[in-house]
Amino acid sequence: TNMAFEPAQLLKRIQVAIDNVEKGLGKMDSKQRAIKSKGLEDAMRDIVTLIEKAEKAQEDVTEFLEELMKLNILKSLIFHLHYFTKEGKQDVRGLWLKSIRNRKARKTLWNHIRENPEILILLVRGASVKCYDSGEIFRACLINSSAVHYLVLNSPLVWQYFKFVAQEDFELSSDAFKSFKTILSRRKADKEKRGITKFLKDNFDMFFKKFCDLLMSDVFHVKLQALKLLSEILQKRENFSVMVKFISYPSHLHLMIDNLCADDSREKGMKFQAFHVFKFFVANPKKGKTILNVLRARRTEILRTLIEMKRTEEQSEIEYGRELPLLIDRIRELE
Repeated sequence: TNMAFEPAQLLKRIQVAIDNVEKGLGKMDSKQRAIKSKGLEDAMRDIVTLIEKAEKAQEDVTEFLEELMKLNILKSLIFHLHYFTKEGKQDVRGLWLKSIRNRKARKTLWNHIRENPEILILLVRGASVKCYDSGEIFRACLINSSAVHYLVLNSPLVWQYFKFVAQEDFELSSDAFKSFKTILSRRKADKEKRGITKFLKDNFDMFFKKFCDLLMSDVFHVKLQALKLLSEILQKRENFSVMVKFISYPSHLHLMIDNLCADDSREKGMKFQAFHVFKFFVANPKKGKTILNVLRARRTEILRTLIEMKRTEEQSEIEYGRELPLLIDRIRELE
C-alpha cells in the first residue's frame, strides 16, 4: 500500500463521518443515529484494516496513531462508542489498544488524556451502561500509565465506583469491580503503591465507611466481591498501617463475624473471604480492649463456625491450611 497516500484520505473521511453524526445530535431518533453511526463505523473499519496491513508489512504506524489523537478522533470514538455495533466497539477497542501498545505513540496518548481528562469520564460512564469495551480500554490505560492512574486516584471518579460495583446486574457489577481493583492495586512500581496507600490513609473514614456498606449489601455477588477485594487490599505489605487501623474498629470486626457465621448455603465462598480478613483481628498481638470484648461476647458462635469449617474442609476444595486450627486455639483461649 502507499502508506503516504491512503491515511490522509481515510482521516478526512472519518472526520466527515464524525461531523455527520455530531451535527444531528439531539435531533435524530435512534434509527437515524444508527444509520449515521454505520458510516462512522465503516470509516473506522478501513482505518483498522490499513493499520493492520501496515503492521504486517512492518511499517511504522506511530505517526498515523498520533494523528488520530491530534484530530480528536480517538476521543470522538469513545464518545460514540455506545451506539456502535458489537464489531464497531471491538474496532474502537482495537485502535485504543494499538495506541497503548505502541511505545512511541503511547507517550502522546498519555499527554492527550492529561489535556483531555474528560476521556476518562467517558470511559467510566461507558462501562456503567453495559459498554464493556470502554471498561477494558479504561483498565489498559490505568495499567500502562502511572500518570493516568494518579489522575484517576485523585479525582472524584474513584468514588463513583462504589455506586457502580453495588449494582444488582452481575455483569455490570463484575466489570466495575475489575476496574475498581485496577485502581486500588499496582503490580510493580513502588511509587504508585505508595500513592494508593496514601490515598487509603488520607481518605480512611470515608473509604471504609462506603466499603462497609458494600459488605452489608443484600446482593450476594456484591458482598462476595467486596470481601474479596477488601482481603486483597489489607493483605498487601505496603498497606500494613491501613490494615492495622482497619482491625482496630469493633464495628469492622462485627461485620466480619456476621459474614463468617452467616447460615446461607451459598456462603462457602463468603466464609472463605471473611476468614481471610477475620484472621487479622485475631492474630493482632496488640488487640484493644474493645476488640477483645467483641471476640469474647461472640466466642461461642465463632467457635461453632470455625469448627464446622474445619470439619467440612476435608470434603470441599476450599483450604485454610494451618491458619484454621491456629485460630480455633486462639479463640478457645479467650475467657
